[in-house]
Amino acid sequence: MYHHLRGKLVELSSLNAVVETSGVGWDVHVPLSTSSQLGEGLGQEVVLYTHLLVREDVLKLFGFLTKEERTLFRLLLSVSGTGPAIALQALSAFTVGELISELSSGDVNSLKRIKGVGKKLAERLVLELRDKTGVLLAGLESSGVSEPRHPEGTSGRVHELALSALVELGYTARDARSRVESAWKLLREGMETASPEEA
Repeated sequence: MYHHLRGKLVELSSLNAVVETSGVGWDVHVPLSTSSQLGEGLGQEVVLYTHLLVREDVLKLFGFLTKEERTLFRLLLSVSGTGPAIALQALSAFTVGELISELSSGDVNSLKRIKGVGKKLAERLVLELRDKTGVLLAGLESSGVSEPRHPEGTSGRVHELALSALVELGYTARDARSRVESAWKLLREGMETASPEEA
């Protein structure tokens, strides 16, 4: 029903963003991958690709920085036993490319790291989404879409895990992102100044 939302980012937490447009503040549920990328955007205009979830008396709006994230979110929702909470956790734990790769390769053990996903659900995700994600991966490669860049070349997986850990400890997504980037910068500087013996 709603394709995207464009407006000013006025509030941001680890899994929620408030986007104001024409005087209306939209409360949007977002994965950690999106909130971490929005971390420096408070007060600025943002565009989120949206998905409206309608269930009985509940209306929830979900937002993503890319169409690929939204497509993968919708695919995850199509699997029995996977609700929006688990779908968001999946997109918070993996980048789009990583999650597609895990599903396509059938790596059940890796998928079990997603909060709320056990062995049976991980196997069901692989069984139902392996072929579909393969098509999505082919589409990503042919369109030249790249993964969001992480500071100083860190892998997306390590970056998202560090962010997730800090958010679990009570940091906001913005503070967590700042601390992860600072820590990586210090690590890089230490490696560059280390003597051959220390390295």
